[in-house]
Amino acid sequence: MNAVAQSIETPKEAARRLSAGAMRDGFKPIALHCYREASGDPMFWRIRCKHADGRKWMRPMFHDGTGYVLGEPPAPAEGKLLYHLPELLAADPAVPVVIVEGEGKVKALQKLGMVATTSGSCTSASGADWQPLAGRHCVIWPDNDAPGAEYADGVTATLHALGCVVELIDVEPLGLPEKGDAVDWLALYPNATADDVLALLRLPPEKSGVAGVAGVASSAATPATPHAATPKNEGVAKPKARFDLVANQTGRKSGVYWIGTARDKDTGEEIEREPEWICSPLVVPATTRDGDGSEWGRLLVFTDRDRLEHRWAMPMTMMATDGADLRTELLRQGLEIATDGTRRRHLLNYIQWANPDTAARCVTRTGWHNDAFVLPTFTYNDEAEPVIYQSASLDGVALSQAGTLEAWREQVAMPCAGNSRLVLSVAAGFAGPCLGLAEAEGGGIHLRGPSSVGKSTALQVAGSLFGPPARYVRTWRQTDNALEGVASLHSDLLLILDEIKELAAKDAGAVAYMLGNGQGKGRANRSGSARAAARWRLLFLSSGEVGLGDLIAQGGGTLHAGHEVRFIDVPADAGTGLGLFDCVPDGIAPGVFADQLKQAAAAHYGHALPAFLERLTADVASNRNLLVSMRDALADELATGTNDGQVRRVAQRFALIAAAGELATHHGLTGWPPETAELAARACFRDWLATRGTKGNSEPMAMVSAVRAFLELHGESRFTPWDADDKTPRTINRAGYRKNTPDGPEYYVEGEAFRREITKGFDSRSVARLLIEHDAMLPSPDGKASRSERLPDNRNARVYRILPKLWEIEL
Repeated sequence: MNAVAQSIETPKEAARRLSAGAMRDGFKPIALHCYREASGDPMFWRIRCKHADGRKWMRPMFHDGTGYVLGEPPAPAEGKLLYHLPELLAADPAVPVVIVEGEGKVKALQKLGMVATTSGSCTSASGADWQPLAGRHCVIWPDNDAPGAEYADGVTATLHALGCVVELIDVEPLGLPEKGDAVDWLALYPNATADDVLALLRLPPEKSGVAGVAGVASSAATPATPHAATPKNEGVAKPKARFDLVANQTGRKSGVYWIGTARDKDTGEEIEREPEWICSPLVVPATTRDGDGSEWGRLLVFTDRDRLEHRWAMPMTMMATDGADLRTELLRQGLEIATDGTRRRHLLNYIQWANPDTAARCVTRTGWHNDAFVLPTFTYNDEAEPVIYQSASLDGVALSQAGTLEAWREQVAMPCAGNSRLVLSVAAGFAGPCLGLAEAEGGGIHLRGPSSVGKSTALQVAGSLFGPPARYVRTWRQTDNALEGVASLHSDLLLILDEIKELAAKDAGAVAYMLGNGQGKGRANRSGSARAAARWRLLFLSSGEVGLGDLIAQGGGTLHAGHEVRFIDVPADAGTGLGLFDCVPDGIAPGVFADQLKQAAAAHYGHALPAFLERLTADVASNRNLLVSMRDALADELATGTNDGQVRRVAQRFALIAAAGELATHHGLTGWPPETAELAARACFRDWLATRGTKGNSEPMAMVSAVRAFLELHGESRFTPWDADDKTPRTINRAGYRKNTPDGPEYYVEGEAFRREITKGFDSRSVARLLIEHDAMLPSPDGKASRSERLPDNRNARVYRILPKLWEIEL
């Protein structure tokens, strides 16, 4: 058939043409099913033929623009279309969707007025796009064979991850033959209705009417008892199996109970079984999902034995298997769960069947989300829409309280006044939540100094804003992968890390960029597709006896300007002879003063952060304007006299910390006089700048320092004297020659040594250009950095000639 003839074929005619060979072998056409896009436009058809001996012949076909051909067009990136997709999207989302294997079963159920779909054959589950069913109530009716069970398992796992309530029709009691399906059951009961189909399983009840996420009323589902596989006009009413939530009832243990049903041997009627205790009282007041309609979950609320309330937004993905991870986390938080295997499985049904009125938006990192601030167990200012932190575990952020806010202000914050490093550390605690408010970039402050100078005191004082310092302050002794998870838990908070020397030297440079840039490493899913990288917005406070540059050098790397602006190295010693302290109270030794601060921080903690967040979220716009205006004014002042971008970025960080401290003081949280935080930031910025050695770009100075350091270290051992004779010791691993001149030594450096060793970590051309600009390298007459020289070993070679001016460069 030519292309013109093909173009005017109907799909049925094309199907007959394309299946002609099968029909010659005894197959007869039985159906042609059309898969349509959401718009209703056909995408492809599936031809179904059957042989008298029961064999099947099934092939897809599509129109390639010139005619109908066997095969499927390229599937959308999201996956293959579901059958009858337009009807599925148009249906009432509250109506259950029945999922079967094969298009014929979909049509049979649709004749009963049901919403039904399929992905195709029993092997098609993993390649389909199930997203249109997100959050829906789904009923899976598998075929009565092993492939049917595998199909049901695959679809169930996918739908759970989409936040669906998923139920499975148990096909064993239906009396179907091997491979029997929905069509076979409907043939046995020709008068069956949609209600009879839904009676084959336990359905969730009407919505419970829970008022909101904060409510504690039960939202437990109360599923109905499955009917026998008989048409409705032959059946009788049956008692309903259900879950009961019992609290403080005399003679009965509090908790969730499953009340199943059984058949009375004498009357044949369905009767209730004895209640089975599943777990201690647990309610599900809300469903959760992110802003893209993904990451579905359930909010679980319960009280442990100490009468402490737990609120956990559980990802539905934790129910994709047997629920062991879910039970582990609930047990860890204090929920009591039955040990019997059958009862444990009922817990998953109880959570899944819950159908609360309230829907909340879930987020997977702490901090600002629009004008709401989210902590793992509480959200500030989410009146517009409930916003909940959702994670597979709440372990990791030690936010708790002891003592009082007044005592913390008087015994911890106020004694810090006048001590630049202490005030900077406390202000950094307030600056963490201000990153997102001011849309500032992340980064950190590192207090570097010898042991016992007082660095740990500053860290514990800062940690007391959030929780018990001993738990909130972490150590650098972690892998870079572990630090990703820690960083995402502290987004828009202050991450405090002690003893940088415990960080692996080889990871130091990459970790500095990772924490400051706010994004983790890209990884792949099991399928090989890209997984979303972890993200955060982070301010961190660090301490150690060495600086980041020292650690990077230990690992064989080079400190770059990008490290410097993300990881600000501040001398811990304030320079007053008191270690970290600028001053101490009269009559008190520095060590005693440090101990007093640590003891006070260990007794009064966790109040400053929630008090600050309450004030920030009470009027977000006004607090943002005040914060930004203070930050920008101070940053401009600190960076006066330089146009260097690195210095200005560092000035912005010090200014943000100062502004946050002043904002907290404005709200009455610190007890400090005005400008206390600003004066501390000025002092620390000044000391950072003095240590850095320049108010300009530090990269050129780092290049010069690298060349100087190599020549200082190897000038005698790896450079052969120009006038060497037979008595001169042999130079091992020679890098070039050294010639003494009245102005000092000149170095004739071999090309490979210059590019691979002396300038390691930098662009060698940039280093050479910098040295030439400062008359520290003699270029060739044609302007090239290397020049041809006659060397003492009687060879002409291109070398880099470094002049004594190298030691006079000041930047």
